[in-house]
Amino acid sequence: MDLKPFEIFNAGEPKDVCMVPEGTILLAYRGSMAHGMYIKPEDPKSVDDTDLIGVVIGKSEHYFGLHEWGSRGTYEWKKGRWDCVYYEARKLVSLLLQGNPNVLSLLWCQPEHYLHRSELGWRLVENRCLFIGKHVYNAFAGYAYAQLEKMETRDPVELREYLAITAELKRRGAHPNHKGEVLDPEPSTGIERDVAAWSLDKLMAGLRHYQKKGENSGYMGEKRMQLVLEHGYDSKNAAHLIRLLRMCIEFMAEGELHVMRPDAAELLEIKRGEWPLERVKQEAEHLFKAARAARDRSDLPEEPDRQKAEELLISIVKDGLR
Repeated sequence: MDLKPFEIFNAGEPKDVCMVPEGTILLAYRGSMAHGMYIKPEDPKSVDDTDLIGVVIGKSEHYFGLHEWGSRGTYEWKKGRWDCVYYEARKLVSLLLQGNPNVLSLLWCQPEHYLHRSELGWRLVENRCLFIGKHVYNAFAGYAYAQLEKMETRDPVELREYLAITAELKRRGAHPNHKGEVLDPEPSTGIERDVAAWSLDKLMAGLRHYQKKGENSGYMGEKRMQLVLEHGYDSKNAAHLIRLLRMCIEFMAEGELHVMRPDAAELLEIKRGEWPLERVKQEAEHLFKAARAARDRSDLPEEPDRQKAEELLISIVKDGLR
């Protein structure tokens, strides 16, 4: 993958650099930055990265030869605070036609959230009407349901043990991602004192076990795990759940995605764990019903305009290769 540095300037902040693939035609903020829900790192409730999404025209060999672009048309680049995902144009359009919420949001960003937009990239945004349809309901409701399931699936016992294992490995200066970082030698809690008696081999086996579990604990940062234990549920999942359902209802009624959230202040309350779990569940139950009703009375077409979307894609790729 040929990458090049891309300088980003934000008002009041120092210049920063991320890496983007050659052939990037559209680059924008996604996630919390695009929704107006970003919590800065210095905030004790922050678990946010700076997320970007980009669209790329590959080289000619990716279209006429045997070379695959990225991994099935997707390439991820992560470093420090950056969490970037790039899609080759064909992969992006296929996801748009499926109503993928994260990808569809790229076409309705605020103007200032587009960091780079070539004529070809802007052609996608100008033709976003091709991807409008009731089919979007299934994608948004499905994503929302996944957030609902994840919200309470974190096992507190597992989270505490995982945190104790990582703390003990750091205390010994043996954690693979924190070598040289030696913490306070005195374990503070009961489970930490138990884990402190483990051999190094047992600690490393425990770390690998939880990293493999992925969905439950291994992919989560330690700060987020602590917040799950504090709140009794994953408040970041809860905020995604409510946001997705509200965006779905709006889209069914208007055919427009309100990516920058007018309800950002309330969603941030949820994200910070200020709503009791029962209130989140009640709101979600109400919104699931409202989303189904909005779909049933919607005037949107049943499906996107696949033929014109394919014609658009062909024109963008052909012009990009020229």
